[in-house]
Amino acid sequence: MTDKNLTFTDTEAFYNQLLEAESRNENYCIDTGISEAKNLPLRLLHHVGISKDDIAHVQHKVVEESALMHDFIEPMIVRFSEMIGKYKPARGYEFTVEAEDYDTIKIHGRPKSAVATAA
Repeated sequence: MTDKNLTFTDTEAFYNQLLEAESRNENYCIDTGISEAKNLPLRLLHHVGISKDDIAHVQHKVVEESALMHDFIEPMIVRFSEMIGKYKPARGYEFTVEAEDYDTIKIHGRPKSAVATAA
């Protein structure tokens, strides 16, 4: 199955497009167009369940962000947004990060296999 290529925009329409693709169990690849993990929106990270640290590790970089922001403020924003229904994690999907040239962040999403779900 080929990946559906999506270009990231931090808009409601983009997130609806993600949810639509997931409802049809499609594989997709998000080209974020963002080079630094610290600049990725929390909503996207929450949806795919990958942290800024995980992405920076793939890039062989360090997230340059204050500890206060990283440890306290961002988790509070995520929890609040989840409570009001704005942030929705992907269900039944697995994600991988690709950073070929260490400056491009691409996120691949694919449905979890039925075998993995049953286990």
